Amino acid sequence: MKNKQVLIIGAGAMSRAIAYDLLNSNPAYHVTVMDKDQEVLNRLVRFINSNDVDAIIANADDIDSCRKLFKWKDIIIGAAGYSYNVELTKLAIESGASWVDLGGNNDVVARQFDLDEEALSKDVTIVPDCGLAPGMVNIIAGDAVNRLDEVNELHFRVGGLPQKPKPPLFYGLVFSADGLANEYSEPSLIIENGNIIEVEPLTGLEKVQFGAPYGILEAFHTSGGSSTMVRTFDGIIKNLDYKTLRYPGHLRRVKLLYDLGFFNNQEIDLGSGNFAAPRKLFAAMLERFGWITEDIVVLDCWALGKRNDKSFRIEYRLLDSYDPQTELTAMARTTGFSAAVIARMILEGAISAKGVIRQEVSVPPNEYFSALKERNIEIKITEKKD
Repeated sequence: MKNKQVLIIGAGAMSRAIAYDLLNSNPAYHVTVMDKDQEVLNRLVRFINSNDVDAIIANADDIDSCRKLFKWKDIIIGAAGYSYNVELTKLAIESGASWVDLGGNNDVVARQFDLDEEALSKDVTIVPDCGLAPGMVNIIAGDAVNRLDEVNELHFRVGGLPQKPKPPLFYGLVFSADGLANEYSEPSLIIENGNIIEVEPLTGLEKVQFGAPYGILEAFHTSGGSSTMVRTFDGIIKNLDYKTLRYPGHLRRVKLLYDLGFFNNQEIDLGSGNFAAPRKLFAAMLERFGWITEDIVVLDCWALGKRNDKSFRIEYRLLDSYDPQTELTAMARTTGFSAAVIARMILEGAISAKGVIRQEVSVPPNEYFSALKERNIEIKITEKKD
């Protein structure tokens, strides 16, 4: 029986981890990676070093080229930025292929869910937002709800951080600068006292004690991390929120940029016929600081609720670090491996739902957590009476 065919859109850091997993875990699949940048493709191919990976130059917004590449593929994985996801999801459905992406933008995901009937008619599975946050956190949310009869509170604190922070931002890029700018500039949805409300990004500052060696981190509202779970658990969870973790001092600095308008996506007149969007300038400046290799990912989640009329607190904790053996960052591991695991579960039948699905209700948590543990990503779960 021939290997199943997987196409990855984009050849960046997250795609490296996705391709690595699909080619080095059992079963192995045949992987094709497309990107518009030959050098980026070459780096991925050198990193993977396998005869079962094909590299193809193509632009994600060239629909005709993508249509040819999508043909005969079993699943497509979108890792080239959320702006491509709606049109490429349509094309995957048209081609009869399932689709998984890293997502990150609420409006884009809502438009993907509008394609549910088309996906059902083609008997394919579409899963937006399959990274760390959104993604892993949604499956944790589903697990917490399954463990309790009644959920009063569910809180997520998640961050990708440099192991050695440096000024001025005490931060370095661990994923797309455009994606980070989106998180910092778009509103966040939360559930407060049973009501869905919209809160401004970079607000709600609180301190989180994560223990040695990282000590106290700061948490604040950002967009996209909770994805569909707010709508899914409306009327089920009384209080739900997601906040990003950073080293102390980071929020104060980026909030100043936000207040000065550097996250505005509308182009402004620079004079002499030149126009630019401040958000693009912010992203470009972040790129100049460079990407962080030696990073960590921290995740702290807790749910409060009742089971059999007794109060419980369920905690989920994850600490992952750059892996010098594979040279994969913690962010690439937790994001890319998560997407690869979801793709595998679709291909192997562990996820059977068709249409556009929500991970918090359609992904079996135990199988997902076990697959991550096989990849040395362990989510530690503790339960105690509250």
